[in-house]
Amino acid sequence: MNANHNDAATGDARHAAASRDTALEQWSDAIEQALAGLTHFQSTKVLRETDSTQDVAAHSALGCVVVASRQRAGRGRLGNLWADTGEQGLAVTFVVRTQSPDRLAMAAAVATATTLRTLVQHNVAARIGVKWPNDIVVANAQGHPQKIAGILIEGNDTRALIGIGMNVAQSTFENEIAQRAISLLQLGQPCDRLAVLLELTRQLDHFLSASNRVIEETYATLDRTAGLRMRFLTPQGVVEGVVLRCDPAIGLLVQTATGVTNLPAATTRVQL
Repeated sequence: MNANHNDAATGDARHAAASRDTALEQWSDAIEQALAGLTHFQSTKVLRETDSTQDVAAHSALGCVVVASRQRAGRGRLGNLWADTGEQGLAVTFVVRTQSPDRLAMAAAVATATTLRTLVQHNVAARIGVKWPNDIVVANAQGHPQKIAGILIEGNDTRALIGIGMNVAQSTFENEIAQRAISLLQLGQPCDRLAVLLELTRQLDHFLSASNRVIEETYATLDRTAGLRMRFLTPQGVVEGVVLRCDPAIGLLVQTATGVTNLPAATTRVQL
């Protein structure tokens, strides 16, 4: 097949995916209605395009849900980039009151993973989990994780920005990430991005209000890191050990040769 045919096929796939979405002009009203009765969210900004929802959210009111139909230059944790996939992904930032960074990271992770699990078949849901600290992954047939969503948390002493990027309607990915990424569509579940956003907002509102115990217990059922021997980059140097569990109060607990060490999500990076 020549390049023109490939381009046409890709365009047709994107058009088909976009056609499943509620029209963007209807998003604001639908989101506003869904926010009624929620604890943490009261308003929304719906953008057709933006470089980053995080940047817009930085100048938005507390309790605002900032969502873009297309995010051109999304960023991930520690300077990583989030691929621009046009109108096939979901890019949203939630402006909330500051909680401990590890609690926010765990609440956002369980809310995102739980949202995805509610949207797919039961046998697929069992393959969805959390790869600490901020990736939501799906185990493929060989058991290897493929990323379906990512979380970025930024903020200050009073406000936090919870940015979530989710792969919804992508039928393909660029070659360099094709083996490491997956979407809801590729899992056999075509979705309306607005419906995904509304469920995600409800789940996040719930887990932001949940106790540390509820967050920790839910996280444990989704954890794809516990039990693994891993190396981490920290401000104090490299830490290596077996991951025990994640605690919303203090972060990741790792059994090292010298004892148990806790690693906060805000300053720790997995060494690949």
